[in-house]
Amino acid sequence: MAKDVLVVIEHENGSPRRPSLEALALARRLAASFGGRALAAVAGHGVGDIARRVASSGADTVYHFDHELLGQYTPDGYRLVLEPLVRDLSPEWVLMGHTYLAQDLLPLVSARFDAPVVSDCVDAEVDGETVVLSRQPYDAKLVARIADRGPAPHFATLQSGAFPADELPDAHDGTVEQRPVDLSPDRLRRKVLEVRQAGGRTVDLTSAEIIVAGGRGLGSKEKFQQLIGQLAEALGGAAIGASRPVVDNDWLPHDHQIGSSGQTVSPKLYIGVGISGAIQHVVGIRGSQVIVAINKDKDAPIFNEATYGVVGDAEELVPAIAQAIAEARQS
Repeated sequence: MAKDVLVVIEHENGSPRRPSLEALALARRLAASFGGRALAAVAGHGVGDIARRVASSGADTVYHFDHELLGQYTPDGYRLVLEPLVRDLSPEWVLMGHTYLAQDLLPLVSARFDAPVVSDCVDAEVDGETVVLSRQPYDAKLVARIADRGPAPHFATLQSGAFPADELPDAHDGTVEQRPVDLSPDRLRRKVLEVRQAGGRTVDLTSAEIIVAGGRGLGSKEKFQQLIGQLAEALGGAAIGASRPVVDNDWLPHDHQIGSSGQTVSPKLYIGVGISGAIQHVVGIRGSQVIVAINKDKDAPIFNEATYGVVGDAEELVPAIAQAIAEARQS
């Protein structure tokens, strides 16, 4: 019997977020194995264009919920439209990227079906009629393989970068179906008073295509700003990240921290300068397509993760690399 897979789409600034597109990529793979459909749900206010973009990006049908009370995320608002949809569709799996919103919302929905959420998954394989998911608990010191043998629907969140969205089609012929919404303010227990941008963050590292990150090995805040800023600028305004010691030393706000206690990123290019490669940082960059490590310690653990490694003094290497990049971009 054919089995469908449903993805709950998060969106920001008029576009679906990358973790949701990565979840859609896995949904298409699982749906193909089950002979079913890759479905998606988009909730918000004035998000018809987003729904159509998701349909063209690989979803066979996108269920679109539009209401002014869905303009700002609230767990009750989203749950009240998603729960009936899941009951009507009876998908085999409901997927989201492993984001703060997903950690708030998906357990609320899954509890209505007496089902658990398998969280922060890094791999998935189909074994007969069963999906076996892999997680990496304890800062990736272990790999746990999990099969939810309970009745459908099953629920899971996916680690950023684990399921690349590059394989999604450019012009899929999916359809959009608008669903009725029955919401009133008295049904929402949480009210959004205002939304503040924490720490003055201007770039979401989880969506950045190029990240230049620096570590304690740069020696000082001044050198960090000079070298990392120079390299990021040469790369056309790349996002700037950091290891935990940089944040602990107040060289950058916590928003820029990458790793198990910061953000998990999946850029096309990640450059780490003066970062030794502690496991707490490494687990946050493993979804990167290309990792370049620059470190004067040839035995630094980050070289075990790097696609390309450069051993040398960052003060000498970074300006030369930045200049070469700038010249190549100009030509």
